Amino acid sequence: MKNTLRGPAVLMASVVLCAGAATAAADSSGELQEVVVTAQKRSESLQNVPLSITAFSAADLETRAVKDFFDYATSVPNLGFGATGDGSANSRTISIRGVSGDNTTGFYLDETPLPDSLDPHIIDIERIEVLRGPQGTLYGARSMGGTVRLITKQPDLNNFSASLHGGVSSTENTVDPNWIGDGTINLPLVQNRLALRASAFYDREAGYFSRRFPTVPGGSDFTTLRDIGRNELVGGDLSLLWKPTDALSVTTRLMRQESTYNGFSLADGTPTNLKPDNFVQTRLFDIPEGGSDRWTLYSLNVKYDTGFGELVSSTSYFDRLIVEREDQSDVVSFLFGLDPPVASQITEIKPLHRFTQEVRFASALKGPLQFVTGVYLSESNGQFNPGYYPPNSVPGLGAISGYGSDLFFYQNYPSTIREPAVFGELSYQATDKLKLTAGARWYEIKTRSSGIEAGAAAGVDLIDPPSTLTNVGMNPKFQADYKVTPNAMVYATAAKGFRPGGITPSVPSALGCDVNLQDIGVTQAQAHRYKSDSLWNYEVGSKTSWLDNRLTVDGAVFYIDWKDLQQQILLPCGFQFRANVGAAKSQGAELEVHARPVRGLDVSGGIGYQKAEITKASSGGAISPQQVGDRVYQVPDWTGNLSLTYSQTLNARYSAVYNLTYGYVGSSKSANNDPFNPRTRAPYSIIDGKVGLSVGSWDVSLVAKNLTNEHANLADNRSIAVEMPGRPRIVTNQPRTIGIDVRKSF
Repeated sequence: MKNTLRGPAVLMASVVLCAGAATAAADSSGELQEVVVTAQKRSESLQNVPLSITAFSAADLETRAVKDFFDYATSVPNLGFGATGDGSANSRTISIRGVSGDNTTGFYLDETPLPDSLDPHIIDIERIEVLRGPQGTLYGARSMGGTVRLITKQPDLNNFSASLHGGVSSTENTVDPNWIGDGTINLPLVQNRLALRASAFYDREAGYFSRRFPTVPGGSDFTTLRDIGRNELVGGDLSLLWKPTDALSVTTRLMRQESTYNGFSLADGTPTNLKPDNFVQTRLFDIPEGGSDRWTLYSLNVKYDTGFGELVSSTSYFDRLIVEREDQSDVVSFLFGLDPPVASQITEIKPLHRFTQEVRFASALKGPLQFVTGVYLSESNGQFNPGYYPPNSVPGLGAISGYGSDLFFYQNYPSTIREPAVFGELSYQATDKLKLTAGARWYEIKTRSSGIEAGAAAGVDLIDPPSTLTNVGMNPKFQADYKVTPNAMVYATAAKGFRPGGITPSVPSALGCDVNLQDIGVTQAQAHRYKSDSLWNYEVGSKTSWLDNRLTVDGAVFYIDWKDLQQQILLPCGFQFRANVGAAKSQGAELEVHARPVRGLDVSGGIGYQKAEITKASSGGAISPQQVGDRVYQVPDWTGNLSLTYSQTLNARYSAVYNLTYGYVGSSKSANNDPFNPRTRAPYSIIDGKVGLSVGSWDVSLVAKNLTNEHANLADNRSIAVEMPGRPRIVTNQPRTIGIDVRKSF
């Protein structure tokens, strides 16, 4: 217990000391800058929103040298993340307040809901908002635990601006440097009426893994290739704002990002050593791994100010294609007793196409009543289950497997999900201090799937005919907030969260899968479908400002009751299905402090605790891999962060900024490959730093990421094929990286 609590205890002490320092030196410090958020579909000061929110401004992101999800995710109380899916690009999921699994956390880029595995490059971002607690009323069915929102900068109608940024850095265990370059430009075309904004970037991250293989298959001499896991990221966006009248604005945007990588950031572990400190991937053959993740987002946003409120229409189309390849030689040779082993590679392809449309109205009335109401429609088409094609063949497999050909596995399982919804929230200012809010969202989610599985791994060809599953329901919300003083608010919330059920490919009988299902009391028909799950979140929180807004202290405590919990269950035979495994509860708290203790020094810190555990196993013990009292998978117990930023004016031309950021993520359980014997993910800490010098319009910075060279266990990877027995592959972060950034503003 002592080691487990050491990190959170240090953070709590630091937060308290910062608050004390702010009290002692308040007279000599400046006010905190107001943060405006749109969490409730209208612009409001963060301190006036009765929600538990962590927000990062554009200045925060630049000061901390944030460029991807990992950089900011470790600085959010009660946010956890890990790899829970196949491959790399589509494997990450996010948990908030102990609510983990696929589709439990909403992920938005501006007005568009996107998969939470997406990792947009952080450039030209106005702010990031992390909303804790169910957001089902305004953000839909997949915001059970909370919602992450990335808000981009919009075109400026009147001011020209531009910036160029470049950097070079070195990462431990690499042979080549990392390179990054990006630029933004804002062009007013017609004053007050038309403006264009564009950005572009290139980011090359060197690979810190090596692949080692026999120079001649089966020989004793080895060749080692370095720079494995190298990732090249390129993309940008283009937006046009047209304001034909003072009341009407139309914004179109095209955003694209492409990532290509020549391997996976997976360390080979052992059953007794799950620390990802082995950066050499030893294999039987020289078979490259890796792939690409390409996505494009088209959006059209129309806003009209009626004088008594704002009417908004948001239309978007999202297109994504993930193609990944994995060396399966070891595991296929092991499963079928191929001697000598045979070289083979498996490919997984995941396309996704999603159209979304939302029309809403947010009032700006003079009386005590305010409301937000709207309609929503989305339609998604793609591979929501793994898609293994083109057909994967292994030479000589047919003669041994008895299947009749050398086909190892083929799966094509397209699905369509259609989701209309109607939503609204109504608030009533009952007194000068008390406001009451109620809301609801009606939804109908219809999933249609069909597919085929074939090959020796399936045993016989399986054809699932078209099948439809419909979920209909309502997500309500009730809230009261009370202004104790003009600078102190308390609130209480009860809100429901929901996640739809679905259809998964049939589990075949080959490789012992039929026996695996019998052992846990599940039929093939039961493994083919799963129901929706839902939860109620009850919380009480406060938001306070002190010392003429030089100090803010925000906190919340919560209790979550989760029914019909969905979990992905991977069988020993290598096939998986999703099931409702019982019930769970999550309870905990979060505290965030932001202070200016002395002039030039900005201090922010946060700490979160969440205890998520099973309260009910499936009836009769069937299906459920967990028992009452077990921890919910992929949920860290403690999370915390501390950031210190000191800005110093050296003279009329020169200024400096210093930043040190610390993030702590507690231990958790990973059940990707064996849910009945989950693996423990050890706690980890990440320390980043930056020292910058500004000279006029130039900024030069020394940036350090992961100063202590922490190799974090971000979960064992659920292989595209099957995990090789005795060789878990552990997802890990980038080792210590130190570099120089240069930025020029125009």
